[in-house]
Amino acid sequence: MGNIFREQRRSSIVMAALTLLLGLLLVLAPNRSIRLLCTVLGAALLVTGLIYLFTWLAKRRDGFPAWFLIPGLILAALGLWLLTSPGSVIVLIQFSVAAVLIFHGVIDLQGAVSLARLGIPNWWVDLVLAVLTVVLGGVVLLNPFGTMEAMTMLIGASLVYDGASDLYLIYRVSKAFRDGGGL
Repeated sequence: MGNIFREQRRSSIVMAALTLLLGLLLVLAPNRSIRLLCTVLGAALLVTGLIYLFTWLAKRRDGFPAWFLIPGLILAALGLWLLTSPGSVIVLIQFSVAAVLIFHGVIDLQGAVSLARLGIPNWWVDLVLAVLTVVLGGVVLLNPFGTMEAMTMLIGASLVYDGASDLYLIYRVSKAFRDGGGL
């Protein structure tokens, strides 16, 4: 059981650190970050879609099914969309980041409740952090700002906060587990 916990802890720390770093990138260079993200993701999707299409073209005489074209066409179209319309992509990113923040907030709420049940002092700090994460997710979802740059910076700041609060919560839960409380 301890081995599973260590693996979960390690992967949670990596995810929290990556979230924090991505957030910093979005805060420090919002416009460039969105364009870079759209370009890299768009190119990857376009290339993947083209690979599907060319594979089908090369193997169609061997009886390769025509339905193999569907993912290729969809991926290529999404890639082109990302490459040509980075401004409209922010809406998709906005909803995705909001969902991640709300999800992390709910997970953090579960951690705070576990700490409270174990009688860990100051568990309420974790509860406040979790509620703030959910609230930030709601703010990102509702987009009260309007400009892409402000929205990108808000998403970045929210990710920095989410990563930092996750690292703090991981530390607290790990310490409680190590001190014999278990979960």
